[in-house]
Amino acid sequence: MEPEQKNRPANELLADWREAERGQVSAREAAEVANLALETAEAAKAAAAQSETAVSAAAEAVERAREASELARTAATHASEAAQMIHAEAKRDEERSAESVREADDEQTRAAEAFRDAQRLGFPKDKG
Repeated sequence: MEPEQKNRPANELLADWREAERGQVSAREAAEVANLALETAEAAKAAAAQSETAVSAAAEAVERAREASELARTAATHASEAAQMIHAEAKRDEERSAESVREADDEQTRAAEAFRDAQRLGFPKDKG
């Protein structure tokens, strides 16, 4: 204890002591508040980092979806072009088949007429 403190009355010393205790409680509460504020700031910092990561991931997902959409559009265009070419070739095949059927019908008609003509004329005799 310091020499000037020894000569002070008890009530002053007690008042100083109680004031020091109140200051101690206030300092501890302030330290606790500061600690909570630091923890809150750290949580906010972590949340911001998580948000930044999520936003980056979402942006990347959007870009990948855009690229996939472009690839799908290209594939659909190619499929459509291929289908049009297949359709055109099938149409030409149908026309050729129809022409072949007409030619076969005409040939059958000519053969039947030739047979009937030969039948009316009594069929030529085989030379043999």
